[in-house]
Amino acid sequence: MTKALITIIVPTFNRCKNLALLLNTLLLELDGLQDKVHIIIGDNASNDETPVLTALFKEKYPSAVVLRHAENLGGDENFCRCIDQVKSKYFWIFGDDDLPKSGTLRGILKILDDTQADILYLNSEWKDHISGSTDGEVITTLSSNKLNRLAFARQVNIWFTFISGVIVNFDSLRRLNSEFNQRKFSGTSLVQLGWILPLLMTGENFQIINQRCILATSGNTGGYKLFTVFGNNLPKILAEECGSGNAEYRVIMEQLCWSYIPRLLWMNRFSNLGKFESEGVMESMAPLRFSLAYWILMYPLSCFNKFSSYPFLFIVKLASKFMTLKNGIFP
Repeated sequence: MTKALITIIVPTFNRCKNLALLLNTLLLELDGLQDKVHIIIGDNASNDETPVLTALFKEKYPSAVVLRHAENLGGDENFCRCIDQVKSKYFWIFGDDDLPKSGTLRGILKILDDTQADILYLNSEWKDHISGSTDGEVITTLSSNKLNRLAFARQVNIWFTFISGVIVNFDSLRRLNSEFNQRKFSGTSLVQLGWILPLLMTGENFQIINQRCILATSGNTGGYKLFTVFGNNLPKILAEECGSGNAEYRVIMEQLCWSYIPRLLWMNRFSNLGKFESEGVMESMAPLRFSLAYWILMYPLSCFNKFSSYPFLFIVKLASKFMTLKNGIFP
């Protein structure tokens, strides 16, 4: 088989209903693209109908590789085991609860061919429930914009962590980062930043697709300590990979501290945030205590009752709107 342009990696664990929808969608999208697209499915020892689904998919798409682990290795290692098998120029880790919109895969490949992007970010439409690839806004054509490193960091911001929205040029990553270690941040639930951030800081060709071509499931995550991951691990990884005095570090941290974390705190206390592991929230966010936003927003939102917290939520909304207008933040 000729070298594919891109490998789509599908990590999965015990979500056979979501996986069935994604694999059926991929079969439709892959029609006529078999020479350009390689598929790797990483099954983290699922004990539902996942093995049956992956076997059926391989019958219909024989070049697919199904890695079924003997035991659950955790999400980070599942990603890395799949990347170990990648031989294409690009790879794209795609969440089993997300979908490419109908007819968009061919357009995505064309953009990769035309632009030779180091990183391609795909804008997403978020929904509480996805019934099929025709949900949401209809996409008839795709276009992209090239941005410099800082502008790209401003717009994508913390959404670098969203795996389904990022396509990585594996050739560029290895060429520009000779000591690249994909397992550098294993155990942080942000292992993907071990390849995304080094490429951000060394690459030059950053593209964003303008249309919302990915259907992403809202509130379908869990199984980790949310505030440890985003309040502790993410700031430390950003400082290590970008440099704490770097402009890219500052614009990402601004969004994290003034909008993203405060919203999570509100939802954690007063709304439905999802099934995450219990943790000491404020202790988990120790690296953020240097930020003015910690004392103006995060601390009050973690301590005050709901009625007293409304003024702080209003400040968060104003700050979010200002940063969106200033930076064009996605999604």
